[in-house]
Amino acid sequence: MRNSAVKTRVINGLCLAQKYHPSSLDSGCTSHFRVVYCKRFAAAESGFVISTVLPQPFPPDCFLTSKQTPLSTSEWAEDASSTRRHKARQSFNMISAAARRALLTRVAEGLPATARVFPCGQTAQLSQVRCLSATAARKQLIAAPPPPKILLRARGDATPFRFGRPGSPSPLGVALGAFRLFSHSWRGQEKIKTGAGGKQETKADELVTSRDEESLDFKKSEKAAKAAQVNLSARLSKEGKTQSNAGLGEIWRLVKVARPEIRWLALACFFLVIGSSVTMSIPFSVGRVLDLASKGDGNGDNTRLFGLTLNQFFFGLGAILTLGAMANYGRIVLLRIVGERVVARLRSQLYRRTYVQDAEFFDANRVGDLISRLSSDTVIVGKSVTQNLSDGLRSLFSGGAGFAIMVWTSPKLTGLLLLMFPPIAIGAFFYGRAIRNISRALQKNLGTLTKIAEERLGNIKTSQAFVGEVQEVGRYNQQIRRIFALGKKESLTAATFFASTGWAGNMTILAMLIVGGSFVRSGEMSIGDLTSFMMYTAFAGSSLFGLSGFYSELMKGVGAASRLFELQDRKPGIHQTVGVRVVSAQGAIRFNDVSFAYPTRPAVRIFNGLSFEIPSGSNVCVVGPSGGGKSTVASLLLRFYKPNSGTITIDGVDISSMNVKSLRRRIGVVSQEPVLFSGSIAENIAYGNPMAPRADIVSAARRANCNFISDLPDGLETQVGARGSQLSGGQKQRIAIARALLKDPDILILDEATSALDAESETLVNEALAVLLRGRNTTISIAHRLSTIKRSDQIIVLNTEGKVAEIGNYTKLAADPESAFSKLMEWQMSGGEVPEKRSSDSGPHITEAEEMEQEDELEDEEVPEAKQAEKERPQRPDDEAGRQ
Repeated sequence: MRNSAVKTRVINGLCLAQKYHPSSLDSGCTSHFRVVYCKRFAAAESGFVISTVLPQPFPPDCFLTSKQTPLSTSEWAEDASSTRRHKARQSFNMISAAARRALLTRVAEGLPATARVFPCGQTAQLSQVRCLSATAARKQLIAAPPPPKILLRARGDATPFRFGRPGSPSPLGVALGAFRLFSHSWRGQEKIKTGAGGKQETKADELVTSRDEESLDFKKSEKAAKAAQVNLSARLSKEGKTQSNAGLGEIWRLVKVARPEIRWLALACFFLVIGSSVTMSIPFSVGRVLDLASKGDGNGDNTRLFGLTLNQFFFGLGAILTLGAMANYGRIVLLRIVGERVVARLRSQLYRRTYVQDAEFFDANRVGDLISRLSSDTVIVGKSVTQNLSDGLRSLFSGGAGFAIMVWTSPKLTGLLLLMFPPIAIGAFFYGRAIRNISRALQKNLGTLTKIAEERLGNIKTSQAFVGEVQEVGRYNQQIRRIFALGKKESLTAATFFASTGWAGNMTILAMLIVGGSFVRSGEMSIGDLTSFMMYTAFAGSSLFGLSGFYSELMKGVGAASRLFELQDRKPGIHQTVGVRVVSAQGAIRFNDVSFAYPTRPAVRIFNGLSFEIPSGSNVCVVGPSGGGKSTVASLLLRFYKPNSGTITIDGVDISSMNVKSLRRRIGVVSQEPVLFSGSIAENIAYGNPMAPRADIVSAARRANCNFISDLPDGLETQVGARGSQLSGGQKQRIAIARALLKDPDILILDEATSALDAESETLVNEALAVLLRGRNTTISIAHRLSTIKRSDQIIVLNTEGKVAEIGNYTKLAADPESAFSKLMEWQMSGGEVPEKRSSDSGPHITEAEEMEQEDELEDEEVPEAKQAEKERPQRPDDEAGRQ
C-alpha cells in the first residue's frame, strides 16, 4: 500500500517536471546518468519508482556522470577530485535542470528515495556535448540509437545502486512502463526521424506507441474543431498600441491627461522658474567672488561687488537661496498633489469605462490584466505627466539658460562642448525607444502576474484540495522570472546608456579643463569665468541627463498610457444608456427565430432558430441537456449579448430598442452560485435597491426565510466576507432571494437556484422561493431538479440542436414516455449524466489552457516541446509492470 502511494506521488512529480522542461527527461532516455548524494543514501521503497536521493532542500554535492557501465563504490570515492567534480556539475546543470527540479519537488513532499535510468542499448557520451548549448546537447543526445527498453531500478539500502550490464535480462513490463513514463516527447520525435530514415521500429516500441496514442487524449470531433475557432477581437492587446514608434499625437494625448490641473501645473511651473533661476545664479556669483578675491589688494573698491559690500552681497545671496528653497518646496507639494489627483481621476474614469463594457469584453479579457491597468499603469502615467514633466521642464530651462550663459562667457569652449551633443542625442533616442518597448513588455507581464495571483488565490481551496500548491507556485515563479529578466534587461540598457554618456561628459570636462587652462594662462579668460563656465557645464550636463531621463520616463508613460487609452477608446457593442426607458417589463416574452453563438466562439452555434413564448405572470421552467443553452436564455434576456439573428420581445417590444439599465432594473436574478460582495448582510440585500428603507430590508429577509440572521452577533450588520465566505451555501442563497424580493422585479430568473444545496438548505430555500413566486411577476426557472420542475406552469425543453424540442406542462410531458422530457428525466433518475452538446457552452470564456498556450507562443522559446509534453503526459506504468 505504501509502495503504491509512493509510486503515485512520484509519477505526479515527473508529470510536473516533464511539463516544465521535457528536454531533460528526454535526454535521460538516451544517456546513462546517475545522481548521487555523497553523504548518505536515503532508503527507498523497492519497485520501479523515481524519486529523490536528497533528504534536504538543495544538493550540495550532486554529481552527474556518463559512462558505459555504472561506477563502483571505490570509483565514486575517486570521483571526489575537483576536476571530475567540476565536470560532473557542468553536466548536471546542463542536462538535468528539470530533473533536479523534480528531485527538489519530491524532497518538499517528504519522499527521500533514489533512482536510476538505464538504457539497454548504446548510450550517448555526455563528454561529446558538454560544451554545447542546451538545445544542441539535446539534439545530439536524441541522435543516439533509440532504446527499445529502459530499466529503472530502486533499492532500499544505503549503498550505491548496482545494475546489470547493458542488454542484461529484465522484465519487459518494467521496461515498457519506464519507457512510457519518461519518453513520450522523445519517442514522438524519434519515430519521425526513424520513419524518415526508413528504419523499422521494434515491436516493443510499436506496442507502447499504439497503446499510448489511444489513451493520451480524446478523439476530437467536428464540434471541437469549431470550438477551436476563437474570436478575440474584443481582447485588449497585451502591450497597448502595436506600432513601434510613439507619434507626437500619442505623446500629446498623454500630456493632455493633466489638462484639468492646468492652473496648479502653471503655478508649479512658476515656482520651477524661480527655483531654477536661483540655482543658475550661483555659478555666476561664484565666478565674480573668485575674480574679486584674485584681484583684491585691500582697497575699498576691490571689496565691493555689484555695488554692494561683501557682507551685503552674501546676505542678499542667502535671501535669494532661501527664496529658491521655498519655491522648490511649493513646486514639489503641488506636483505631488496634482499627481495623486491625476491618478485618482484616471482610475475613476477607467473603472467606470470598464464597467460599461459588454459581456464579450469580459469573456475575452482576464480580470488580472484589467486590474494591472487600473493600478500600476495609472501610477506610471500620473507620474509621467506631473513629476516627470516638471523634471523635464526644469532640465530644459536650466540647460537652456546655462547654455546661453556659456555662449556669452566663451563661445570657443561652448563649441567644444557641442561636439559631444550629437552622439549623446542619438544614444538617447535609441535608449528611449528601447526603454519604451521594455516598459510595455514589463507592464504586460506584471498584468499577467496579477492575473495569476488573483485567479489562484481566489480559488485557493480548490488548489489545496488537489494538492496543486507546488504547481501554482511554480507557475507564479515562472512569471516572476520573466519579469526579473525584463527588469535585468532594463537595468543593463540603462547602465550602458548612462555609463557611456557619463564617460563622454567626463571626457568633455577634461578637455575643457585643458583648453580653458590655456585660455586663463593667455589672459583670454579669468579664473572666475573659467570656474563659472565649468559650473554651468556641470549644470548643462545634468540638465542633459535630466532630459534623457525625462525622455525615457516619458516613453514609459507612453507605453503604459497606450494600454489605458486602448481601454478608454473601446466602445461596447451594447450601450447601456441608449434606448427607450423601460417602466414595466410585464407582458409576454417571445423568442422569435433566435440564432446565437458566443462572440468568442463564433463557429459554435448555441441557438439555431429558437422560438418560444412565455405568457405574462406565468411560471416557466427551461430544461435541457448540459450545454443546451439554458443559461444562455437568461443572458440574452438580460442583454448581456446580442442575438446573431432573430428578435426577443417583451410585450411586443424588441428588447434591443430598450435602455439596458432600465430593463435590468425590472429583472431579478437568483443564480446557482449566488454572488455576495464584501460587506454586511444588509448591504447585500439592498444591492439592487440601495435607497430601500431599513424596514423593507428586514421584511425581505424574513420573507426569504433568513431566520439565521437572528443567531448572528451583529445581525444584519454581520460582515459576509469576500464572496460571502463567512456564510453557508444555503444562507447565501436565501440572501440572494431576499435581494430579489426587495427589488420587486417584473421578471424573475432562477438559474439552478437549488441545485448545489443539501436537502435541509433546499427545503428552506424552496420555502423562500414559494413566497417569491406568489407575486405577479413572470418567473423563468432554469433547473433539472424534479421539485422545481413540477411546480412550474409550463416546461420548455431544449434539444442539442439549439431549438425547442417540446413545450407543455409536467403532466402532459411526463405522460408520454417517448417525449424528450421523459427521456431526459429518465436519464437523470438513472444516475447518468446528460450528454453534453459541445465542449464550449460551459461558458464563452477562453479556457486557461488556451490562454496560457497563446501567451507562451509569444514568450517561450521552447514552446513546441512544452506543448508536446503537455499533451503527452506520462501515465502510470501499472499494467504490464504489475503483471510481470
